[in-house]
This record gives sequence, C-alpha cells and structure tokens, in this order.
Amino acid sequence: MMRKRKRKRRRMMISKYRQYLVTLLSVFVFLSYGFAGDSIVVRDAWINEAPPNARVIAGYMTIENRSSKTMVLTRVSSEQFKRIEIHRTEMHGDIMKMVPQEELGIPAGGTVSLQPGSYHLMLVGPESVPQEGETVSLVLHFDDGQILNINSPVRAAKSSNMHKGSH
Repeated sequence: MMRKRKRKRRRMMISKYRQYLVTLLSVFVFLSYGFAGDSIVVRDAWINEAPPNARVIAGYMTIENRSSKTMVLTRVSSEQFKRIEIHRTEMHGDIMKMVPQEELGIPAGGTVSLQPGSYHLMLVGPESVPQEGETVSLVLHFDDGQILNINSPVRAAKSSNMHKGSH
C-alpha cells in the first residue's frame, strides 16, 4: 500500500515538473518570437527556383522596421543550407558583381527590399534543391539578439525579374 502511494506521488511530481517545463518553454518561445515580430515585419519572402544541380540559390524579401532604432540583420540561417550570405549587386563598368555584406541595416521606421539586382540572399549548399511550390525555412538574426523565423515559398522567377548570369 505504501509503495502505491509513493509511486502515485512520484508520478504527480513528474507530471507537475513536465507542466512547469512546458509552461517555461512556451513563455520562452513566445518572448523570442513575439519580441522580434513586434518591431520587424517580413513581407513577400520568396526563393528563386533553381535547376536540380544548383549549388547556390537566391532569396528575396522585404524587411520593415517598425521600431524607433536601426535594426541590423547580422546573419540568416537555415537547416536546409550549409550557409546563407547577404549580398548586394553592384555594377563595375559593364560587369555585374555580387558583393558579400557583413550585415544589413534596416533604418528606424524604414524598409529594405531584397530583390533581383539589389540586396539579396545567397543560399549556399542546399541539402536538396527546393522546387516551385515548396517552402524554405529561414531564421533571421539581428544584432540585438532578436530572431525571426520565416517561411519562404519557392517560385519560378519571371525572366524580367532575373539577373541572368550573375550567380
């Protein structure tokens, strides 16, 4: 009889511990996602469809900063790629070059568009090349510790939107 009571008490303690842990994790997730989501809004995110053997894929989006201070995007990551780089397209004479950027500032109350022929993401070393209709999960990391998870659909680029031969 004593053993049954001890087991029951033990199960109740484990159950309470699990509830506490789930609550704590929920609060942490809410704070980490909700905080970034209040000041940074990402719109029109998409990944350019690429051939099945592509080693590098371009990604685009519009990032709006609703805060009263400049936000700095320091890196972008994804489990689906070896690394992701922030680039800017520059013309040097007749040659278009992709210039890696250490970071990307989004001015207070401002918007930065990552688009073909301008700032963009270079998704390097895909585990498998995503096809049109699929989604790529990206994590945006900011200099103040905020992170924002986004899902970017893969779509075929219209020929007018592509910067051919640049990657």
